[in-house]
Amino acid sequence: MLSPDAAATAGAERRPVLEIDELKTWFHTDAGIVKAVNGVTLSVAHGETLAIVGESGSGKSVTGLTVMRLLGRGGGRAAGRVEGGSILFRGRDGRPIDLVGASDAEMARIRGRDIAMIFQDPMSSLNPVFPIGDQIAEPIRIHQRVDRHRARRMAIDLLRDVGITDPERRVDAFPHQLSGGMRQRVMIAIALACDPVLLIADEPTTALDVTIQAQIILLLKRLQRERGMALVFVTHDLKLVEEIADQVAVMYASQIVEQGPAAAVLTAPRHPYTRALLACTPHGAGHGARLVPIPGALPSPLSPPAGCRFHPRCGLAIAACKAEVPVLEAVGPDHVARCLRWREVTP
Repeated sequence: MLSPDAAATAGAERRPVLEIDELKTWFHTDAGIVKAVNGVTLSVAHGETLAIVGESGSGKSVTGLTVMRLLGRGGGRAAGRVEGGSILFRGRDGRPIDLVGASDAEMARIRGRDIAMIFQDPMSSLNPVFPIGDQIAEPIRIHQRVDRHRARRMAIDLLRDVGITDPERRVDAFPHQLSGGMRQRVMIAIALACDPVLLIADEPTTALDVTIQAQIILLLKRLQRERGMALVFVTHDLKLVEEIADQVAVMYASQIVEQGPAAAVLTAPRHPYTRALLACTPHGAGHGARLVPIPGALPSPLSPPAGCRFHPRCGLAIAACKAEVPVLEAVGPDHVARCLRWREVTP
């Protein structure tokens, strides 16, 4: 039996680090309102990995950028705005704060320290005119208030932690002098510089070959295990999801259409879109099976179809699917799907 202190610690670890509730992020453009994220609810706990999966344009990256409050500056028409919902985050002290209503000063303290993000294109994220050591040391100096020499030593240690050989020499290299895989490791080092509670990885392996992808996934898993941080992993690659995720949220046209434990979602999908994603990948289709592309394309975010947003591409669609907006319905233990005909969806 756990002692009261141990039980309290275990309970704290199971408590969500991030709780997103009915989040709505919209972009007001000259052509109309783009509802990029429309009613998304997600959560992730200490030491847990949540994968957000879907085609490009489904709202995955915007969800991460909304958490980071990196949706554009100045309030112009191109800037994204949170139109509803909440983003509850618990930092090092366990005190909850709603990031939607947090001040710019509060976000400046949280961003890069308690929450960090890895972007999918390190070449455009790294500054080409500064050595990588300076770029790793910058968040350390800002948030930990250490001098330049101490920050440099910490940057070298971080390069070593992420698997870059000869870090004492590499610390003075510029981004263009490194391979794509090494640049992505540098981005991971920057994100981990202040030992964040939550790490958001936005398609961190997209531009890498499969061998380097596997190395980056193993690296993230090791670092997460060692640091106990929560991880939100944004991807379109279901093979990576199986390797890294505890929970999966499948997004389509700005909404969550299926969510649950990774094993359940990947082996027994209950939404036609999830099944279609699996069927069009070599891994999901099974050995020797024919790949089946998903017909059509994502709907315009300016004018999504009525009813179920997937019905124009769905082989199971009936008249009710075009008229009725489905809600997320329990389809198994901790497993929900947004489909009127989920009982007829087979793996």
